Amino acid sequence: MTAKAIFILLLAIGHVGILSAQDNVDTKEMVGFACYFGGEQSITVKKVTRKLQQGKYKSIKKMLFSENNAVRYMAVITLEKLLDLNEIELSNSDSKQIRTIKNSKELVSICSGCSSFYKTELRKLFEPDMKYFAYNWLNYYFKKFENK
Repeated sequence: MTAKAIFILLLAIGHVGILSAQDNVDTKEMVGFACYFGGEQSITVKKVTRKLQQGKYKSIKKMLFSENNAVRYMAVITLEKLLDLNEIELSNSDSKQIRTIKNSKELVSICSGCSSFYKTELRKLFEPDMKYFAYNWLNYYFKKFENK
């Protein structure tokens, strides 16, 4: 087999693997800071990024009460960062909802890189090793906003 044929075969196998890995995830309810070959953000991450860029913090608060688990997760991590920066205040209702989300066993889809797609419990996204990617994203975007 030629090198070109091997390369094409590997690409085909990788493509099939990615498609089957994505079968069990919901791309509309997915958290991902660097997905697919291009390292793209998931739809939900892009949505929250736009709201941050536009300063729509009240809109992000409303996301706490979404039916979409990815949206609720992104709202929590973003609002906690905004709270740390003294950019917002949370109502008792907001704080209660954040605690509920952080303890939720509901499933949320996750993507990372080219072929890592899976579902996990929402509460597990707040564990230290899972928070790493979210905090990197937040730190990057808040540094970017500060420089404007």
